[in-house]
This record gives sequence, structure tokens and C-alpha cells, in this order.
Amino acid sequence: MSATRNPTPGEGLQVSIRALSVLPVALLCLSALIGCSTDSATSAADCNGPGVSPSGVKVGLIYPDTGPLAPIFQATRSGLNARLGVANAAGGVNGRTISYEWADDRGRADTNSVVSRDLVDNRNSFAILESTATSSGGAGFLASRGIPVIGVAAEPVWAQYRNMFTYSYSQGTVNSTDTITTFGKFARQSGGTRALVVVDPAGIGVSDQTSRQLQGSFESVGLPVSTAPADETPTQNQIDEIVRKVAADKVDTLVSALSIDSFAKIVAAVRHSGASPRLILSSSQAPSSQLLQEYGSLLSGLTVYTAQAIDPTSPGFTAYRDAMARYSPDQQDTSETLARVGYIIGDMLVRGLQEAGPCPTRAAFITHLRAVKDYSAGGLITPIDFDQDFGKLPICYPFTTVNAAGNGMITTAANFCGERVSS
Repeated sequence: MSATRNPTPGEGLQVSIRALSVLPVALLCLSALIGCSTDSATSAADCNGPGVSPSGVKVGLIYPDTGPLAPIFQATRSGLNARLGVANAAGGVNGRTISYEWADDRGRADTNSVVSRDLVDNRNSFAILESTATSSGGAGFLASRGIPVIGVAAEPVWAQYRNMFTYSYSQGTVNSTDTITTFGKFARQSGGTRALVVVDPAGIGVSDQTSRQLQGSFESVGLPVSTAPADETPTQNQIDEIVRKVAADKVDTLVSALSIDSFAKIVAAVRHSGASPRLILSSSQAPSSQLLQEYGSLLSGLTVYTAQAIDPTSPGFTAYRDAMARYSPDQQDTSETLARVGYIIGDMLVRGLQEAGPCPTRAAFITHLRAVKDYSAGGLITPIDFDQDFGKLPICYPFTTVNAAGNGMITTAANFCGERVSS
């Protein structure tokens, strides 16, 4: 399968991805190299490692093209196509253009394992890009083979294997006993006195891990917390039980690690019941424009901490927007969160190839990218030190909230910080 097909355009908001928490004109120059000199071109022609030819580098992309997680991650391909389009138009990296083949892991760890092996053993991929919540399936194999992996950190494996690179670590990535006070402090500041965390009893591990981190944060500041089950596609009985518990337990802080689309259904039902929690907190991405059009003011007050408000005239966002318009025109809403995730993943790949030198090897890619400090994807994310920040949960987050009209986002706290709690 080639890299030419774009995913169905998604909807989004003017938000930028935080460094995983969750993106100046210099962005285009940051990771795109111009053509090589004669000497470097000569040495490049002698390179023939896995996925590397004199004229190109081939990588693999894993994401859920089908299955329940598909709507969440598909937009990443448009952002990836835009970033690689910019790099290739500038001559690639050291004279090599970058291409990818993609594989569908269906949001399943067992399938992720199969396609990881296929992309490496049968399709000769130099590196693997992952925009999925089930990277754990193939993580051990990829680490044992020394394959560079770049992507979205949604599981603990991203904090275990140093061949895996991400731009931030979420609650679902680090050990669940590693607790920060940030979310509890924010809830207290918002007037919260009793929290209810919606958990997915049949989840794939991501929402469960995040839920435990949130619970630990609330407990660290003495905020009483209980839980209520809801599937990723919640049943009406589950929604009704959550509505009942909010009223019966006098819950004023409603929290969820479900996808934003699923949580929006629950929030709307709670609001229809007449309840008005002081804080409605989601660990998912910001609601899309389409979701806001569907629910409107019923989502007013819904707060996320994985994205921060941005200046759409900033050089970094301008470069991203222009790249999307040129190379991924089907993605009409360039503020779509996951599209920018794909762009960042592509930028990390380009930067790693730069650092690996004119004759890139997998080992050189890993070693030299891990040594990069203050990486910011050209200003689209909070800077990260790939070595010093490896596997650490951030203690500061941007909190943004759906406005009263339910048609946009406002910044509640640009950089709200807590503390680490000793185990």
C-alpha cells in the first residue's frame, strides 16, 4: 500500500499539541535538508542498509485504519504526508526522499505484533512510525531488532524501550504508581469537592492506566473519588447509571479517560438531567468542530489538558498550515489535533535522519536522536530533551475549556503545574 491516499478529513479546533501531553518560518528549514554535496552524495550511494537506497529511505506506518479506534487516529496520515511532502520537495535528507508503507493494526495488540514483523522482515522498513494505542504488541520485537520507533505514547512500553521516541508521556505511559498532584490541584482550584472517574472496564489498558493516574492525583490532594464503568461506546444503561451517581453522590467533578466522542455523549446526558458539575475533565483530545456543532452548549465547561490555545498567525503554525494546504488539501480543517500529531511524527523522523548522517543506520538514528535536546518541532510543541525527559510524566499542563456558547475553546490555564508524589 502506498502513501498517496489521504484519510477522510477530520474536524478540529485552534489548539496545538503539547509536548505528549500532550506543535518560526524556521520550521521548514528545521528538518528539511537541501541537496548534498558531491562528497556526501558519493558516500550516500554506498549505503544499502535496511530500507536505505541511494535515492530514498523507506519506513513503515502502523495505525488503526479499521476498528473502534480508527476515527481517532486516521487524521495523522494527512499531517505525516504534509511534513514528508515538505522534506521531499527540498530534496529529502542527504539526497534521499522519504516514503512509507502503512499497515492496519485495527487497534489490537496482537495485530500490531503481526504487522510490525511484516513491515520489518518482509517490507524492509528502516524505521516504524506508530499512531495507535496498541504499540505494545510489537514493541518487544522492534526493540530486540534495534528498530527506531516514533509515535504517540499511549502505553508504558514507550517509557521502557529507548528505541521508541515520542514528544511527551501521558498518564497511560508511565507507571501507575507515579503520581502527580496537578489534576487534583486543578480540580480543587475549580471548586471540586467530590470526583467521579468514568472508566472503561473492557479497555485496552490505555484508559485504565490513565484513570488510575487521575484517581491518584485526586487522592493526593484529599479529594474523594469514585468510579463508574462505561464502554468506549457506552450503553444507555451505563450512561443512565452515571447520571444517577452524579446526582446521588453530589458529584461536582466529572472525569473521563474515554475518547472525546464517547465522553461527549455522557456529558450531554448529565447536562440534560439538570446537573452542572463544576469541572468536566477529559484526558482525550479537544472536541472537534463537528462535535461542538452536534452538542453545542451542552459541552460548555468541558476541559482538556492535552492541547493549548495557539496563535494561528505564529510562524510555526503558519508553516504547518501551508504544508497541509499544499500536500494534504483533503484535510480541510488544519487545526485537527491528530493531523498535527502526524506532522510532528514526520518531523521527528526527518530530524532523526538528519542526525544519523549521510549514511544512516538504525543504530546511528537511535543514538543521535536520543542525544537531541530542546526539540520543539519548529515551535509546535513544548521543547523536549529526548534523553533527560525519557519516560517522565510532565507535571505542568495547559488546560483549555469549551466556551459558554459551546462553539470554541478558551485557555483556562496556559501552564498549570503540580508536584511529583513520592511512591
